[in-house]
Amino acid sequence: MDLLVVLTRLETKLDTATAGIADHETRLRTVEQSAVTEAEIAQLRADVESLKRNRWPLPALGALGGLVGAAAAVYAALHP
Repeated sequence: MDLLVVLTRLETKLDTATAGIADHETRLRTVEQSAVTEAEIAQLRADVESLKRNRWPLPALGALGGLVGAAAAVYAALHP
């Protein structure tokens, strides 16, 4: 009788392990199918470089704002 209980427990454990492995394989296949290709990475890099070249130069905008503010202050001081 003990042998039957041990074999039943062993069978249950093997079934659980097999189900876990199958689930893991399914998740791996899903990740592999949704993986980003080298061509997509190259396109993303090109897009980022394009955005970098076309971004507004914020330091220049800050300097321009400072000059406008200084000119406005000088104008206000000279024309009461």
